[in-house]
Amino acid sequence: MTDTTTTESTATDQSATTNEPTLESVYEQLEALTDRFEQLEAEVERKDERIEELEAELTEYKRFAGSEFADVRGRITDVEEQTDELETTLQETPMETIDPEENGSQTTTTETPLERICTLPEHVADRELTTNQKRARFIARDVRDYAEKAPVGLVLDSRTIAKVITAAEGSKPHTQTVARVMDFLAKLGKDEVEQTKRRGKKLVVVDEEAADRYHDRCDRDSEHAPTESVMS
Repeated sequence: MTDTTTTESTATDQSATTNEPTLESVYEQLEALTDRFEQLEAEVERKDERIEELEAELTEYKRFAGSEFADVRGRITDVEEQTDELETTLQETPMETIDPEENGSQTTTTETPLERICTLPEHVADRELTTNQKRARFIARDVRDYAEKAPVGLVLDSRTIAKVITAAEGSKPHTQTVARVMDFLAKLGKDEVEQTKRRGKKLVVVDEEAADRYHDRCDRDSEHAPTESVMS
């Protein structure tokens, strides 16, 4: 009986001794954890480096895309200006009209391109005119409503024109758009519309009699389509 008890006690002690971690095993586990930590740290560093590379690429892409957009926008602007100039040239030839009024006689008057487009019906204007030409037409037809009266005529500045376009279209036009509309008013109006500067401000001055004709003719002729092409 005693031998059996002794044997069991010895086996239990050996089992307990075997389950206890040794210093060597603890050291090995610590080394393994250290290695794993270093691996993770290296992986984090690699990811950080990759993030920095991607951020640099993104910055470069944004810079490149911005310059490309500006270049494309500039080319579009150049083409638009060339188109506007070409269409203005095509319209610069005055049209001779016969106005039978005084004593039954026929008096020949010169109709400017600006006066001519003021007489167009809306569907014809939409088809034949560029966007900025339609804006110039819109302003010319009721210029007395917007302009400031002065000894030299009816005066419009760029700010007033921008306000008129904003009210008509619901959005504020670009500065360059306003400048083009002012150019069209002066080019199409010929001697009846002058573009000038006062105290550094760009102005358009419209002859009062011409302003009356623009308004009167748009009321009288707006329902009659022209007999020939607007662009001739």
